Amino acid sequence: MANTISQQEHERHKRRRTRQWLGLAICVLVLIGGFTVIATAVNGVAVLFDDTDEKLEYEQRLQALVMLDPLPFESLDQADPALFKEASIWAAVSTAQASATGLDSYERDPNSDSLLLPAVEVDAAAAALFGPDYELTHETFNNVGGDMTFEYDEEKQCYLIPVTGQVGMYTPKVVDLDKKSGKLYVTVGYVPAPGLNGDFSLSAPTEPTKYMDYVFEKVDRTYYLTALEVSEMKPSSSAAASAPETDMDYEDYFDPTSAIAEGAGSLPTDSTSSSDSAPADAEPASEPASDSAAE
Repeated sequence: MANTISQQEHERHKRRRTRQWLGLAICVLVLIGGFTVIATAVNGVAVLFDDTDEKLEYEQRLQALVMLDPLPFESLDQADPALFKEASIWAAVSTAQASATGLDSYERDPNSDSLLLPAVEVDAAAAALFGPDYELTHETFNNVGGDMTFEYDEEKQCYLIPVTGQVGMYTPKVVDLDKKSGKLYVTVGYVPAPGLNGDFSLSAPTEPTKYMDYVFEKVDRTYYLTALEVSEMKPSSSAAASAPETDMDYEDYFDPTSAIAEGAGSLPTDSTSSSDSAPADAEPASEPASDSAAE
């Protein structure tokens, strides 16, 4: 009788211990599941509020305009149309350079080796930033610094992009995106272009030396630039001290059109020989192509 009771108690203890281990395992699994859910939720919230990709998108959209350092404007019609046109040209060149064929598929002027950029591509670049209703007037014009001429070929409806160094004073660094009152305020830090102050060392400034707010408004689910304001955000004292002079001749430092020059070097040599055999009093290649053809 005693042996039977002892055996029954042993079985009960065994079952009790099994239940205890099973309960412990369930608790561990519940804890692991809870931590997993919390971690997933935290990561989901982080992804939801992560605007890194959007900031990079606006840096790309504003690259060509920021490098020309435009003055503030309350509306597009108050800004310099020549500056907008130049920014649209460089944006179109950048888009073409990033395409599968690059700039190799573009025609070049046989006299100056200039790239022939279709006006329709310049229009597309302008519409992408300023909206579909913004219109450019296509004609020969001088750049912002006044030392470069963008010739317009009426017959081919193309701009002749000079084989020379076009500079950008700054590169954009988007630091904040703020939506309020139906507008999107994109705060852009202006990072000086390498060597702008003659400093090509590793100690050259890599932080913004000033900030501007680019104001966008939504049209048909897309934001387009409508205004430019001085930002309330201020640079650090060390960054501000390294800011470049705005009235300096900065055309000699930064060369985003190096691909144009490289492509020009691969052209046949007969264009060079023809230019060498031209009369000494012939007009320079910087004159409009239509004038050269007339002569």
